[in-house]
Formats: sequence, structure tokens, C-alpha cells
Amino acid sequence: MVSIVSVIVFVIFLAASIPLAFSLGMASLVGIVLQGTVPLIIIAQKAFSGLDSFLLLSIPLFILAGMLIDQAGISLALVNLAQSLVGFFRGGLAMVVILSEMLFSGVSGSVTADTAAIGSVLVPPMVKAGYGRERATAILAAACGMGILVPPCIQMIVYGALTGVSIGDLFVAGFIPAAFMALALMIQINIQARRLNLPPMGRPSLLFLGKSAIQSIPAAIMAFIIFGGILLGAFTPTEAAVVAVVYGFVIGVIYRRISWKVALQMIIDTARITGTIMFLVITASLFAWFMTTERVPQAIADFLGTLPGGKYVFLLAVNVIFLLIGSVLEGIPALIMMVPILEPAAKKLGIDSLHLGIILIANMGVGFFLPPIGLGLTVACTVGKTTIDRVSGPLWPYLLVMFAVVLLISYVPSIVLWLPQMLGF
Repeated sequence: MVSIVSVIVFVIFLAASIPLAFSLGMASLVGIVLQGTVPLIIIAQKAFSGLDSFLLLSIPLFILAGMLIDQAGISLALVNLAQSLVGFFRGGLAMVVILSEMLFSGVSGSVTADTAAIGSVLVPPMVKAGYGRERATAILAAACGMGILVPPCIQMIVYGALTGVSIGDLFVAGFIPAAFMALALMIQINIQARRLNLPPMGRPSLLFLGKSAIQSIPAAIMAFIIFGGILLGAFTPTEAAVVAVVYGFVIGVIYRRISWKVALQMIIDTARITGTIMFLVITASLFAWFMTTERVPQAIADFLGTLPGGKYVFLLAVNVIFLLIGSVLEGIPALIMMVPILEPAAKKLGIDSLHLGIILIANMGVGFFLPPIGLGLTVACTVGKTTIDRVSGPLWPYLLVMFAVVLLISYVPSIVLWLPQMLGF
């Protein structure tokens, strides 16, 4: 009964447009007070324990590394490289958005940063090319929803901290699902471009291709530092993030794009973003702990484990539930609240924890841009200078294709597990 009241308080606060972290915190406080069995000092204790993870230290570092590499002008170099590789196809400019997101996401680690960086560069040219502002924004949203599967990914780090699954395994496992989703989106874009008679961009010269490849080398080196260091065992994810920050700063100084004043502002911005994320981690951890004391996760896990159809129906239920939750909650609180519920039930049904993690994160990418309440969609519309109601129509076909790919990787686990197994992880 107390847990029901707490959930009602959370829904009321959320409906009243109270920020998510405060809604979770107030719902937890009301529940603890009504429960009456533990002192309120538990709130402070859970706040500290919720942040007591060395892995979480990598989150602000990856955010700062992404800012540094973007400030150095690497995002534009990656866009030029993507244009050289796919721009000459029908609908090539939109495909450039997809490929640019895959390349840039591999060094930024933040969906919001990807949306702002890629969107500011490519939405205006798409509008001029005849895509229309709404379709251009929809393509940006779909690309960034796919990009969450490309490591480094903050959500992967949080999932690894919650479950003990290797961050290196999660990073490797995301590549092939991301490639499947990117390919599906590109095929859809090509079909639409033929129907709308949108022209290709033209084949680039070898000189432009070579110049773009050379300019992208710093990003490739940074990706090698992050992935190679982790996969070869030279760094932990947090140590790799530190090295990436140092490298990003050096590149920015060499390119004369980063001064001490700019660096200080980026550190301040990183602190602000990190404070928001960590406050969400604290309140989500507290809410998850309270629900655990009420045995809500056990009840839900038992219910999901007894669904007819075994793991196949369970996976469908997980996809639908997490898609909807991911559209209401930001990714990290959704993981903190739901992973302790879903992972035990998944293990009972023989579902690999690594496979489950990629499924959840893929759903978060779709839910983050799900109309009308997806937070990422709000960011995309701000960048695209349009509104959610106008973008929703063009966006739905892309979201349906993305969700179809999510279902594919859910029911064909080898898509997720093959590469980690092949590399010996």
C-alpha cells in the first residue's frame, strides 16, 4: 500500500512538470515517512552509497572529452568524412547524418551532445536541399537514437556498475546492433529519397576524400585510446576517460581552438551536467532502494518470470515496458530503477545479462526520442528550430524501423553476443 502511494506521488509530481529528480526524491521521502520503520538519515546514507562507484567517475570525464574534441573541430571533420563515404547515394545528405552520428558518438559518449553537434552542422543543409525542417529534424532524432548503441556510452557504464557486466563487453557488444540499425535507417532514407526525388550530393573528389580522412585521424586515435585501452586491458573505463580528456585538450591546443578560458568554461559546463546526472542517480537509487524494501521488484520479477511463452514473451514485455519508461524517465534513472527488477528474472529464463543490457539501452535510444514526451526529441526540435507536433509525423516511420531492429536483436542474441565471444571476452 505504501509503495502505491509513493508511485502516485511520483506520477502527480511528474504530471505537474516537477523535475524528474525532485519527483523521485519526494516520492521516496513520502514513502519512507509513511513506512515509518527506518530513520530519515537513510536518505543521506543512500545518497552516498548511490554514488559510491569508481565507474561513475568516468561519466564527467567522457562528457568533458566529448566537449574538447568537438571544440577542436573534429565533429566537422567527421561530417566531411561521412559525406565522402555516403553522400553520393540518393538521400545521401540524410545518410551523412546517420554515419556522422556513428562516428561522432564513438568519441562523445553523450546523446544530447551528439544531437547538438551533428544537428547544428547538418540540419540547415538538409533544409536547403529540400528535406524540410521537420523531416530533417526527424532524421537527426533517429540518428541520435541509434547512436546510443555506439560506445562509449554513459548508459553502458551505469548498467555495468549495476550488474557487474564488463564495460568492455558492453562497448564491444553495441557495435553490430548499431550497424544493423544504421543500415536499416539508411535503406529507409534511400527509399524515401527516391519517392520524393531528392538529388544525391555528387561524388567527392579523391582529394576531398583524402583530406577528410586525414582530418579525422585525431578522432580515430581518440577512439583507439578509449576502446583499445579498455579492450587490451591497459586502462579501466575511468582511466581511459582521463587519457581521452588529456588527449582532447592537447589536440584542441594544437589546433588553436582551445584556450584556458574556453577550457574553464567547458569544465564548468561539465560540472553542471554531471551535477544533474548525479542528482538523478541519487534520487533514483533512493527510490529503487525504497521499492526494494517494499518487495516490489521481487513481485514484478516473479510476475514476469511466470508469463506464458517463457523468455520470448518476457523479452517482448521488457521491450514494451522499457520503451515506455525510457520515454518518461531519463536513461540513468530508468536503469537504476528497472535493472534490479529485470535482470534477476532474465537470468532465471536463461537470458544473458550482456544481451539484456544492449536490449535495454537500444530501447532507451528509441524512447529518448519518442513523441510527445521524449527528452531527446525536445533537444532535437530546439536544434532544428521546430516543434514536437510537427516532427512527430515524419519521425514515426523511423522509430518503427528502429523498434523493429530492437526486436531483431532481442530474439537473435548472436547479433549482440557474437563479437564479444569472437574477441574472447
